[in-house]
Amino acid sequence: IILFILIISIFTVACSNKKEKDNSNVLVTLVLDKGGVNDESFNQLAWEGAKKASIKYGIKIKYLESNTDADYKSNLEQAVDLDSNLIIAVGFNLSEALKEAAIYYPKSSFAIIDGSFDKIPENVTNINFDEGEAGYLAGLASAKTLDGNKFGFIGGISVPAVENYKEGFEKGLLEVNPNIELSVQYANSFSDAAKGKAIATQMYNNDINCIMSAGGGVNNGVYEVAREKGKYAVGVDMAQNYISPKVILTSAIKKVDVGVENTIKSFLDNNLEGGTTIIYSIKNDGVTYEKTDLLSDETIKFIDKKIKELKSK
Repeated sequence: IILFILIISIFTVACSNKKEKDNSNVLVTLVLDKGGVNDESFNQLAWEGAKKASIKYGIKIKYLESNTDADYKSNLEQAVDLDSNLIIAVGFNLSEALKEAAIYYPKSSFAIIDGSFDKIPENVTNINFDEGEAGYLAGLASAKTLDGNKFGFIGGISVPAVENYKEGFEKGLLEVNPNIELSVQYANSFSDAAKGKAIATQMYNNDINCIMSAGGGVNNGVYEVAREKGKYAVGVDMAQNYISPKVILTSAIKKVDVGVENTIKSFLDNNLEGGTTIIYSIKNDGVTYEKTDLLSDETIKFIDKKIKELKSK
């Protein structure tokens, strides 16, 4: 009996020593790019990642939406004024404003999705994704599924993430069919659905059967025209087929939610390293493609084999 009580006592002490850290006073604030928190793109994914971290680790979370470029600076300043423990900027467009904020507030901790810097500030962690790999998988899926040599690409703004999607998509298309031609246009916006609709209408009228759209809110206009004309589209960032199951062939997925959640965990564990870039790729399951009912089992097996090959390199 004494031995039993001793074992129970040791077990109780061990359990009490493993008591989880109280993070209830930790505030993580996201400063979003234009398009809003429900943009069905990287803003939404980033917020979903923050919500998962909030549930898992008991932190407080908040987001600030940007409607214009001028909002980036003021939102970052507001996030600091809120006494945020970690501030995450969402999107390439915030890079310059974040660089200034990081210099002005050296004691604050920052991270950014898709940031671009000549030199990353010491208090900033840059979270990047290999969109080229995700686009490549979507290109393979599109060319394997659809006939014809004419495909389209509509970008929101010509920033590195958008260009990476385009180049990867074209690489995948040409690997399956070297005769494919890719028409490319930009909406110069991440929110103008009407502009996306106008460009897509022109492309579909020119016998293009499928368009990849990497434009945030611009994509909604592309999907609308595709539905009207019985054509196909390819989404980016997050799984988009649920929006229009008969139209959206696949999506080039970057797991921004995973990146945000992992970043928050690293911060809480005191393992978040400033002045560095973390890259999410196929090798660490940071990017992938969407398997939809529009893709055959043969096509899915073909692409999954390619993924295994890339992981083994």
